[in-house]
Amino acid sequence: MDNSTGSQPPRRRRPWRRALKGVLIALAVIVAPLLLFQASYVLGTTRMVSVADRLQPAPGWIEDGEHVSGGFFCVPVAVPCDSMWRQYRTQQPVTPADVRRISVAAGLDGNVEGDCESSPLPPNVTGMYMACSAARVLDGYDVEVRVLKLAENDPERIIQFRLSNIKNRK
Repeated sequence: MDNSTGSQPPRRRRPWRRALKGVLIALAVIVAPLLLFQASYVLGTTRMVSVADRLQPAPGWIEDGEHVSGGFFCVPVAVPCDSMWRQYRTQQPVTPADVRRISVAAGLDGNVEGDCESSPLPPNVTGMYMACSAARVLDGYDVEVRVLKLAENDPERIIQFRLSNIKNRK
């Protein structure tokens, strides 16, 4: 009798292949939403960040932080969507001419309010105050350059670049 017709050796099962497929599917299910959220964030904030990149700090200013909020899945809990700030610190004096230079280079009108030193607070009151600022609408965003101080005799200055979509106005 010839056993060669239709008889093949039993197929060896490979359980590790099935486990590997399961792990790959699980990873895809976990990673896909994260990539979707990241892509939404990047695409939703690219224009705003490019406007902010026009605001160039002066040499010697130390970067102190940044916060960007936006994207399709943004939920405005603590800060409005499509808004951001960048902050710098310096011990160098900041003049209205410095703020004007930054704002004009970014496309603002260069109109600066304040002298970048004097406090609007009552005498003998200390606290953070805005010493000067320049603001204007630029490409659909409210853009503001602010110089903050803690006291008139404090040498440290905090410079903030703030942007917010004009749709965030109340």
